[in-house]
Amino acid sequence: MASYWNVAARGGIADGVGLITAFAHTETPGAEVIVYEFEGKWSPSSEPNQLVTYHCTACHLDTFHDSGYLHKNTGPTSRRWAARQARQHILSAHRDGVGGTNSACRPNNGETLRVVNEIARDMLGTTGNTFPDTDDAYCATKGPCSVIRELRAGVRPPVYRA
Repeated sequence: MASYWNVAARGGIADGVGLITAFAHTETPGAEVIVYEFEGKWSPSSEPNQLVTYHCTACHLDTFHDSGYLHKNTGPTSRRWAARQARQHILSAHRDGVGGTNSACRPNNGETLRVVNEIARDMLGTTGNTFPDTDDAYCATKGPCSVIRELRAGVRPPVYRA
C-alpha cells in the first residue's frame, strides 16, 4: 500500500492529491518550482494513477511531455525524487540561465502552440485558435498551472489528461 504526503483523513483534499513543497526560482522573480501529487493518466484510455512531479512557473514545463520527470507516486522515495529534480531544474537555470541552450528551464514562448494552431486552422478550415497563443495561457487553462491553482484553493482537480 502506498503512502502519500496528502491524506484525506488528515485534512488533505484526497489521498495523494495536493501540494508537497515549492522552491523559489532563483532567476525569475516571483516564479517557483512546485512539487505536487495528483491523479493523472498516462494516456486518455488508461486507468488513473497517483502521480508526483514538479512544475516550473518560469518556463511552464509540462512534465507529461518531458520524459523522466513524472513518477508513479508509490511513497516517500517518489516524492524525494521529484523534489530533487525540481532543485536540479532551479540549479540548471542558475548555472545556464532561463532560456539558455543548456538550461533545463527553457520557455518556448508559444512556438509549439502557434504551429499547432496553424495546422488545426488549415485542417479544420477555421479562423480561430484551437489552443491559447502562449504557453503560460495554455498552462493556466489546461496544464499544470490549472491543477496547481485548484490544489491551492483546496479543490480536487479533475484527473489530468482524462
